[in-house]
Amino acid sequence: MRFILPLIFIAFNFSCKTDLQNTKIEKNQLSSNIEMAHNVTIRYSEKGRNQAILNAPLMMRELDSVNRTMFTNGMILKIYDSTGNWSNTLTAKYGELDHQTNQMKAKDSVKVINAKGETLTTKELIWMQNERKLYTYGSVALRTEKEVIYGDTLIADEAFRIYTIKKVKGIIQVKK
Repeated sequence: MRFILPLIFIAFNFSCKTDLQNTKIEKNQLSSNIEMAHNVTIRYSEKGRNQAILNAPLMMRELDSVNRTMFTNGMILKIYDSTGNWSNTLTAKYGELDHQTNQMKAKDSVKVINAKGETLTTKELIWMQNERKLYTYGSVALRTEKEVIYGDTLIADEAFRIYTIKKVKGIIQVKK
């Protein structure tokens, strides 16, 4: 019995790590110029009206000359029109905001759904906040009520109401 109690204590001491210990390890693995936050909601507004609301499980912000924010575990971005009405939702597994150029890049399983129910899927999409435009230069599929359009480049207004698909590869008619 004298030997069992110390063995249990030693086993317990080495087998458990507290959240504080895990946080210290996580912190030590990051550069000192990175801020990190979990379960964030960021509101972009102009003249008191919502322009966009971004939700992400993890946000990492670089504070050096790069000055960017990364959403490494995915993101949901809801974009609103000039009257404050929801116009579309963009989802992706990775997002990156460049604060110098005001560009948001969404990568990996990017999907945009607008108010008409049209769905855009692509690998990468750029939201140019200053221009109020969406761009993608890779392959794209756009599903409307009546058809699916495949192409290589898309340029759209921020509300994803007016868009142009270049280098169209095919159009498939959809039956209801």
